[in-house]
Amino acid sequence: MTRGITAYAAYLPHYKLSRQAIADGLGEPRGGPGSRSVASFDEDAITMGVAAARRLRLPGTAVSRIYLATSSPPYLDKSNAVVVNAALGGTDWVLCIDLAGLRSGLTALYCASESGGLAVLSDMRTGLPGSPEERDGGDGAAAFLFGEGDEVIAEILGTSSISLEIMDGWRAPGREPAFVWEERFAAHVYGSAVRDVIAQVGKETGRTEPATHTIVSAAIRRFAASAAAGAGSEGGTGPQDAHREDVGYCGAAESGILLARALDAAKRDDTILVVQVASGVDAMLLRVLRDGPGARDLVAGRAHVSYNSYLTWRGFLPREPARRPDRPSPAAPPAFRNRRWKYALEGSICLECRKVYLPPQRVCGGCGAVDSMGSYSVADRAGTVVSTSTDSVTDSPNPPALVAIVDFDGGGRITCDLTDCRAADATVGSKVRMTFRSTYAVNGTPNYFWKAEPIREGDASS
Repeated sequence: MTRGITAYAAYLPHYKLSRQAIADGLGEPRGGPGSRSVASFDEDAITMGVAAARRLRLPGTAVSRIYLATSSPPYLDKSNAVVVNAALGGTDWVLCIDLAGLRSGLTALYCASESGGLAVLSDMRTGLPGSPEERDGGDGAAAFLFGEGDEVIAEILGTSSISLEIMDGWRAPGREPAFVWEERFAAHVYGSAVRDVIAQVGKETGRTEPATHTIVSAAIRRFAASAAAGAGSEGGTGPQDAHREDVGYCGAAESGILLARALDAAKRDDTILVVQVASGVDAMLLRVLRDGPGARDLVAGRAHVSYNSYLTWRGFLPREPARRPDRPSPAAPPAFRNRRWKYALEGSICLECRKVYLPPQRVCGGCGAVDSMGSYSVADRAGTVVSTSTDSVTDSPNPPALVAIVDFDGGGRITCDLTDCRAADATVGSKVRMTFRSTYAVNGTPNYFWKAEPIREGDASS
């Protein structure tokens, strides 16, 4: 029975930062064309990974394994993949595995293809103000569900890897900016390794002709383009070049986002060669088993963010905090007791009168039934804004803070923050959906809950 990718999705944040805006902020004359994707102040590798995975519309059967690949984990000792599972409403009987570093993206696909399960690739890339890493980096995520049977979209024909101990780029624990060696040295070392790995994949699979689509994930943009062109493909390097200009290099998520875009445009029996360059070279050759839906525009409708806001969100430009009491640190016992509500946005519904409660309750205020409740999640339900409030006093990295009362289709009401919008974007009567976000951090400890974002016309995730 054929095993391979049964579902996939990519996610890019709502915001983008033009390279010219970076240059203007630094007083430089030319910033270059295009823009980079920017995760909002309330996004990180966990929330973007959840956003990508939720677009898969996972089946009712539980996912037995989740592999989360990132070079920017919000937690170190604590598992990040467990939070992703909780936000997806998964059961406790799931093996959740964290994979770290720029090389972890294709590794997650390897692992999920062998054992089945969900591979989530999510990353945020930044650098010191004015650095190439800041200008050419990007934020985004992708998710791939692996299984077998008639639902398989693409099968893996072969893989090959070379591991190289090379100090081309590194980041010490506790240090946000990355150190990067001179790129000509890395290009010289990796050039022959890329050719050797591609040749080895060809030997293993018996396919020596160029793949229909070739994509290369590498931090150095010029090297990625030249390596993809050297490998050859019928589709050319246009989609990869456009991605680097409009989105940037998304670290551990780069290979996943490029693969998702290639699958969108692929036709049955096309082959896709994915090459990842980081601490060595990894390659994966896939054969497409069904036509893709066609190229989807993931970058349309994104909003520009100012350079000062970007620096504030990334912690490079500290701002005077609001004169408000300190927020409490997340407490473990109540978070654990209410984890189905906090992470899966799961309330309750009375089995007698069908009244919905958010958060969940034991006693129904409508019919008086006690302990006659069923679970009721609104994480994937659309809602309607019935009231809004603008708060210019609270401490928000993106003032003013916006709050709304939302009525969900099918029942239930919640008061929550609005995100990725201005006050004019979410007025009374506007349709919204829920998105898993970071709320605030105390002493570096992130806290998570759900916010509402407008449903925009033509949105790829609608």
